[in-house]
Amino acid sequence: MDLGQSIFTGREAERAQQVRLLGSCVAGRTQIEGGRPAGCPWTCAQLSDIHLQVTPTFEPKAAKARLLQLVRERAYKDGIDITLASGKKSTFYINGKKVTLHPEGLWLIARLLLLELKKYPEITAVGGLTIGADPIASAVAALSFETGQNLKAFLVRKEAKGHGTGSRIEGDLCHGELVAIVEDTVTTGGSARKAIEAVREVGAVPVIVTAIADREDPDAAAFRAEFKVVSLLTLKEIRGG
Repeated sequence: MDLGQSIFTGREAERAQQVRLLGSCVAGRTQIEGGRPAGCPWTCAQLSDIHLQVTPTFEPKAAKARLLQLVRERAYKDGIDITLASGKKSTFYINGKKVTLHPEGLWLIARLLLLELKKYPEITAVGGLTIGADPIASAVAALSFETGQNLKAFLVRKEAKGHGTGSRIEGDLCHGELVAIVEDTVTTGGSARKAIEAVREVGAVPVIVTAIADREDPDAAAFRAEFKVVSLLTLKEIRGG
């Protein structure tokens, strides 16, 4: 299927063709003639410039500002009556999945968490309680291959499987392995604690708990005293305080 003709028109089709030609150039599939891919109206330098325009670049401050904007637009709701996973009643809600299942949102989260995890080179795996942690752990693991951190992902079931090995954890964790627990939001730390218990059962060691957003709930004080918790955003930041 020719994507340039089938789903793009006009300027979009031209840009799609430019990107395909650049890919062929880089892969060595296209012969270079006079500084241009054969039959191409653009020079290699022009194609490289186009590549920079269509490939997202990561700048930490800008990435956090954009993530904050996405959370405010997509995930944060105030003035409501809702029961949280912890069982607590609340008048506001941060639906992390509205951002972790968004293409740009998940990319920003993974890159920002990878930046934080560079402070912990001893950590070799990331994961947490399904389903909130699933996209986060998977994205961090995938992008860690590009950054050279090479972190594995693991997923923690809420209950052990009733068949097969009966394991609560999907993914390879070794005894003594140091890991990061990931969450979408932290309220009391209950979900993260369940993941920590499962990790400890296989002999791995949780070093840090990371999250997209911290609700700054006073009931999490005991959890914070026991574990190091790092969040990309706080409730105060989300509310604009």
